[in-house]
Amino acid sequence: MERRNSETALIPALQVLSYFIIALGAVFMAFKAGSLPASRWEPMSAGTFPQIIFFGVALLCGVAAVVEISKQGFPRTSFNVAWRRLIALKAVIINLALFIIYMMFMPVAGFIVSTFLYLAIAQLYLAPKKPITLLIAIFVAALFSAGPYYLFSEVFNIYLPRAQW
Repeated sequence: MERRNSETALIPALQVLSYFIIALGAVFMAFKAGSLPASRWEPMSAGTFPQIIFFGVALLCGVAAVVEISKQGFPRTSFNVAWRRLIALKAVIINLALFIIYMMFMPVAGFIVSTFLYLAIAQLYLAPKKPITLLIAIFVAALFSAGPYYLFSEVFNIYLPRAQW
């Protein structure tokens, strides 16, 4: 097994870390799927198939992590190198955090309000800082929050989450 410097060891370290994060997320979703309501007339509940899929994803990620570690050894990198590379992904991380907040806020605020706020904030963060940008961001946020809501409710008869207040 060859020795790597901390810069080249960062990619396998992030790969193994991503396997574990995806596996943990899949296990969490499998348990959430298990709480779906069961039918009196069906032998399996509504959550059985999603549970099988999520546990399969978790198992595959676990196997991939073990195979990667057995092939390459446990990756080592310095904290400074990892921190510099992480800071380079600041926009991605902030957008991911905004999306997580959006998903947590949606059951309370409803689809239209939470989607509007998420799209407006994300666009204003990512777009160039010009006066016209504010108008475009608000227009796009309004269009893509109210548009799908009314499309789903009026055309498909599928009701997206409504505000709880």
